[in-house]
Amino acid sequence: MSYLCEYCDHPYTTKNHLTRHQNTDKCKYIKGLLDKRDKHNEEKNNQIQKENEKLKIENLKLNEEKNKKDYEIKLLQDKYEDLRKIVEKAAVKSTTTVKKTYNHNNYLNYISTEPLKISEMSKQLKNIVNCDTVMYDDDDFHDHIVDNILRDKSGKDKVLCTDINRKNFTYKDEKSGELISDPELEQLREQLKKGTDVRQIRKDLLEKLVTEYEENECLGIDPYKRFSDIIQKLNFGTPFVDHVAKKTYVKAKSNGDKLENELENKKLDLDYDEEEYKKLLEEFGNEI
Repeated sequence: MSYLCEYCDHPYTTKNHLTRHQNTDKCKYIKGLLDKRDKHNEEKNNQIQKENEKLKIENLKLNEEKNKKDYEIKLLQDKYEDLRKIVEKAAVKSTTTVKKTYNHNNYLNYISTEPLKISEMSKQLKNIVNCDTVMYDDDDFHDHIVDNILRDKSGKDKVLCTDINRKNFTYKDEKSGELISDPELEQLREQLKKGTDVRQIRKDLLEKLVTEYEENECLGIDPYKRFSDIIQKLNFGTPFVDHVAKKTYVKAKSNGDKLENELENKKLDLDYDEEEYKKLLEEFGNEI
């Protein structure tokens, strides 16, 4: 049996010979060189790991900045589109007063006796729209809003879609109890946006997505890309309007055709404020 020196690879016949050899200056010198090399390699590896971590953090920051910019651009595009629609309608209505007579007899058979309480919407939204619910897929999230805000406890709709092609909606005014029209749910959507704590949801959502991503060893979809996609639900844009239209559209009980799009004995003046129109033109100029 032989014993091999781990530092200089020299074989010895007995363990005592090996021990005596390893106590020599020559063997100690070789051991010192090897220890120095190992220490240098370890420091180099540690430095490389630190650089990799630094690059990883910088990359995450760059992705975050990019996704924030993409999100801001999308918000501006949505705002521009909403304003374009308002100005487009204002341009038409500014020269012609359009009044419609609405027949509401059939709607009363379908709509809830409870009015849509706009004044309480902000309080409702605190429990209904949060970091967890905004992570539902689009259909589930929109159903969540419909079931908890736009329907009464018995499941009857407080909002009705009266023309699914033009996206016309009607619901009861909470003060007068009269049926009012809300094309494309513009008034309702504005209240949903105002009542939602977007800042807190954004903060909670981003923290949750980044934590899940890191716990999954940074595998899967980039958390900032997911954040950008998910947070768009809070715009309550076209997908939301289309979903509510499909859920609340009613047809005439007598012949199965669509109900008439207008409510009798109630005239709505659709004229727009000339001053508001001028302000919009000054702000957006020829872009509109």
